Order: sequence, then structure tokens, then C-alpha cells
Amino acid sequence: MNNNKKASLGQIHRYSWVSLLVCWLIWILNAYDREIVLRLGPTISKHFDLSADQWGTTATVVMLALAVLDIPGSVWSDRYGGGWKRARFQVPLVLGYTFISFVSGFKFLSGHLASFIALRVGVNLGAGWGEPVGVSNTAEWWPVERRGFALGAHHTGYPIGALLSGLVASFVITTFGEDNWRYVFFFAFVVALPLMIFWSRYSTAERITALYVDIAAKGMTAPDSTPSPNIKGQAWKMFKATISDRNIALTAGNTMLTQVVYMGVNIVLPAYLYNILHLSLAESAAMSVVFALTGILGQLIWPSLSDIIGRRITLIICGLWMAASVGAFYFANTTTIIVVVQLLFGLVANAVWPIYYAVASDAAQPSATSTANGIITTAMFIGGGVAPVLMGMLISAGGGWTSLGGYTVCFFVMAGCAVGGAVLQMFSHRPQALVVQPGL
Repeated sequence: MNNNKKASLGQIHRYSWVSLLVCWLIWILNAYDREIVLRLGPTISKHFDLSADQWGTTATVVMLALAVLDIPGSVWSDRYGGGWKRARFQVPLVLGYTFISFVSGFKFLSGHLASFIALRVGVNLGAGWGEPVGVSNTAEWWPVERRGFALGAHHTGYPIGALLSGLVASFVITTFGEDNWRYVFFFAFVVALPLMIFWSRYSTAERITALYVDIAAKGMTAPDSTPSPNIKGQAWKMFKATISDRNIALTAGNTMLTQVVYMGVNIVLPAYLYNILHLSLAESAAMSVVFALTGILGQLIWPSLSDIIGRRITLIICGLWMAASVGAFYFANTTTIIVVVQLLFGLVANAVWPIYYAVASDAAQPSATSTANGIITTAMFIGGGVAPVLMGMLISAGGGWTSLGGYTVCFFVMAGCAVGGAVLQMFSHRPQALVVQPGL
């Protein structure tokens, strides 16, 4: 890849910006539908009378569903084609899982724990599949030289979705009462429907062809969205070749460990605020998403910086920062300290994900971008599935919901996972840094 010092944001075509806006809004909806269950952890535990172990197991079942279809769905998406065709996968996926979420808002359908879990598993099967497809779509509408920025800007939608989940949960519980907490599930589908109608009409071959011509004319590198050969056994060979890449494999491990941290905080913090600091259910839901405020800023800074200083060194710095900030929760015995520590944690909490995807997109063969991103996503969701049951076990072993000891152990275990992820990056290959002038 040739370095291009003229790849400023002022040179980016409007089609890239529109696609980024659409994929960003999709990502907000995806994040909201995932995170809302975590914001409601104490409420759901109280409603269904769940212990810490039982809530951890419930959350694990729901979160592991995110990992099931990522790789096969990504391979299928790559074989069909990238670029404008990628939207053909996004549209039905987004409408499908947001509709299932909408349905789970009706008490007569989700009144029993088993039916509630089944519906949320259905939501996450689609949401997990949709993530690498959405990430790949974002990457394929932007010049390679600004991939870090594009994926970082795209992923600012996640902390916004997480923030909305806490605010909406708090609003619903305060306005309609604890018994009507399911109303939070009605939001996403109503927004998704008009958005997907627009995207299905906007993402066309004519637009992306004109975009790629414009990118080349400005001396930048257009993405290669060529579909992989539709030959029997070729998809499996492509998958094996992709996962064998050292940078992709190590970054997948880094991703899994980081997700244990991120999901662990989402599991532990609402319960800590409710049971240890004695905030109300509504207050604990709202206060547990403060880190999303700086998460938005971090996703603009760190991924863009990775375009300049390299992905590897950026991920090492972020991993050590994450370890220090999570460990600092040990000292968070007041709401003021909780807010400060969350703001520090937030600066890196969301920033690393677009960098992981950028590493995978950089290292993947041109026809395996979504496959590489699917591997990253699967590793992430495996970590997300491990975290709830691990945190539930640690809290129970430390004395249960109302004992401080279990929460303290959780924070230090998460800090160790963050350090472990940074160590993995030290063994990755050091690719040539892509030096650009940000032009912000």
C-alpha cells in the first residue's frame, strides 16, 4: 500500500459520508438492542428472582448467540459480493432482529424467563451476524487511507447506543414503573424501518462505481470489493487462510480478552451501583453508562491515530490504559469517583473495536474482508459470552449481590485480561505504518 499524504477528509466523496451516516445509525440500533438487556440486569434479576450465578448464566446464553452466525454469515456475504451488494445483507438482517426485539416487548410473549431468553437469543443471532457485514460495508465505501477514521467514526455509534440504552431504561422505569420495563424494546424497529428502506435504494452499483473512480482520481486507494470465487470448498480454504494470518489470529485473541473486560463492566457496574452504592434501579441504569460519553471521543481519536502511528502500538497503549482504569474501580466507593473512573475508562473502552476491525481488514485478502471481520466478531462475542458467567461466579464466590468482595475480584480479573490483550499485540507482525495528514 502506498502512503498518501493527501488523503484528507476534505477529499472524501459525499457517497462515503452518506454511507457512513447510514451504517452509523444502524450501529446505534445494534448497540442499543444489545446493551439494553445489560442496563436492565438488576431489574430483570429482581423480576425473575435470579441470583448472581443465574443472571450470569442467563446473560451468557443471550450474549453467546451473538457469536453463532458471524463466520458463516460473513463467508456467505463475501461470496455474494461486497460494496453496494453488502447492503442486501444488512437490510433484512437489521429489520429481522429489530422486529424480534419489538416483539419481545410484549409481556404475553416474553412473560416467562425461557420465552424471554429465546426472543433475546433471536435478536442477538441477527445482531451478531450483522456486525461484520456492517463493518465491512463501511470499509468498502471509504478509501483505504482513511479506513481507521471511517471505522472509528462508525463505531462511535456503539457508545451512543449504549448511552441511549441507559437513558431509555431509566426513563421507562421512572415513567411507567418497574413492571413495564419491557417497553424499552419498542424503540429500535420503529427507527430501523424507514432507515432500511432508504439504504436499500441508495446502495447501488452506479454510486459505488462513481465513488471508486473519484477515489482513484484523487490519488487514493479504492477498496477491493470483488466477490470471492463461488467454488465448492473455496470458502473453507479462504477461512483457513484468513484465520492462519498471524495478525488476525493474535488480534482475535486480543479482542476476546478485551470483550471480557467490556462486557464484565457492563455486567458488574449496574449491580455494584444498585447493591453496594444503593442507587435505585433507574439511577443504576443511567449511572452505568457514563463511560459512553468519553467513549465517543475515544473512538474518534484512537482509530484515527492508528492510521498514523500504526494499529499495533495504538492497541498496546489502549490495552494498558484499559487495565489501569478498570483496576481503578477498586477505589470507586462514591458516585463521584465512579463517574471519574468511568470517564477515564471510556476513553479507550469503545475505541479499540474499530482498530481490531481495521487490523483484520488490512491483513485480509481482498475477497475475504468480511470473513476476517467475522473472525474478530466471533472472538469478541465468545469473550462476551464468557464474561457474564465468570462475573456471576466471582460475585457469588465473594458473598453474593450485596457483598463488596466479589465485585473487587471482578475488577482485578478484568484488569488482568486487558494486560493480556496488550501482551498478545507485542507478538504481532509490525506492518508498515500508513502515514497521512488527517486534515480534520
